[in-house]
Amino acid sequence: MRQPAKLRITLAAALFASQAVFAATAEVEFVKPEKFTDAGTPRQYVDRDTNLSNLKNHLVKQAASLLPADQKLFIQVTDVDLAGAFEPWQPYSREVRIVKEIYPPKIDLKFRLVRADGSVVKEGERSLRDNGFMSGPSMGYGGDNLRYEKVMLDDWLEKEFLKP
Repeated sequence: MRQPAKLRITLAAALFASQAVFAATAEVEFVKPEKFTDAGTPRQYVDRDTNLSNLKNHLVKQAASLLPADQKLFIQVTDVDLAGAFEPWQPYSREVRIVKEIYPPKIDLKFRLVRADGSVVKEGERSLRDNGFMSGPSMGYGGDNLRYEKVMLDDWLEKEFLKP
């Protein structure tokens, strides 16, 4: 028994309409980035600016894929400490970031999620830390120099905003 084409189209449209639509917007602001613990190579602000721009773009993209279209996420990043460190006792310490388990990524932030009508869905402050960053998967970020931070941010977004 074949269903008439009109019925199939109606059922498909109803199924599509019942799915959540994702394409929220996000705004990311870095508060006093010159005071951040470690957002890039010492004395090279270009590296810091590039890293922060990449983290901002990642947060905006991930929020758009996770949150409903009628919501907007505002994030204020108040500190960044990238995974790894520049060890002053190592040769070339100002040029090479040493990544060890004792230097986990850390990001402090404030956030506010609002609906289109301006009502607040959720807000708060978080201090993100990933002490097990070297033993977890890098979720397809491969050789990205911010892979540990991106995984940590992905985990936070999913835990904070996706309903169980």
